Amino acid sequence: MSSDNPHAEIHLTKRVSENDTGSTIDSEKPPREKRCGLEDVDTIVDGLLVLAPLDQVAEVVAESGVRWERDIYGQELRGRGLILFQFQGHVWTGILNGGLTDQYRDILDGFYISDVWNWESQGISLSQKLNTRTIHYWFSDTSGCIGYACWENGTLMEKLEYDEDTWQDTHDEALWEAPDRTCEPHLFESKLRQLTAAEIEDSYGFVDEFLCEQQAYAATRFSAFNIKRDDLIRLDYIAFA
Repeated sequence: MSSDNPHAEIHLTKRVSENDTGSTIDSEKPPREKRCGLEDVDTIVDGLLVLAPLDQVAEVVAESGVRWERDIYGQELRGRGLILFQFQGHVWTGILNGGLTDQYRDILDGFYISDVWNWESQGISLSQKLNTRTIHYWFSDTSGCIGYACWENGTLMEKLEYDEDTWQDTHDEALWEAPDRTCEPHLFESKLRQLTAAEIEDSYGFVDEFLCEQQAYAATRFSAFNIKRDDLIRLDYIAFA
């Protein structure tokens, strides 16, 4: 794994062989149906996970879109929108920006998915409408940030935010490049456990472990090189323009 943020590499050299968690931050990746945690952090991404079957999630999301295309693996995508997917062996449905697949073709200038889709508000809404759990996850290898928010039936259950610039603002410069430096979040709140932000020394590892605890897999890219049709129950597309 290579990243613009060296501290992400330090903290995400995960221990599949040590604890058999199924986490994917490792060169020895388990079969996709057994994977959990973060796919990688060598990118910039917002994603949403919904604890419900793909059809149920897509029906709700499609209410806000203009077109719902089913089973679109290998097809060229038209317009701007979201990909919805469920992996074989997984109970979560994932949602990503359609631009994160090599099937995407940019045909509309001046349109951004953020113009019509807010990840946090949609995470809350889907959790309420489907009476289930949702997780919004995000990270950037260029700015050095990572975080997640988890809702149950519309109620925020846990949230973590880490930002490298904020961390540096609150720590002595001599610690910035220390090989054993901590990586605690600047925000952590939870209804699931009694824990403070100061007690979390590794934000990257904590996010990865939280996802594995939920048996959730946070995919970051869709490409014919890394995801095959047999990996999926289905891949759908909901266009917004």
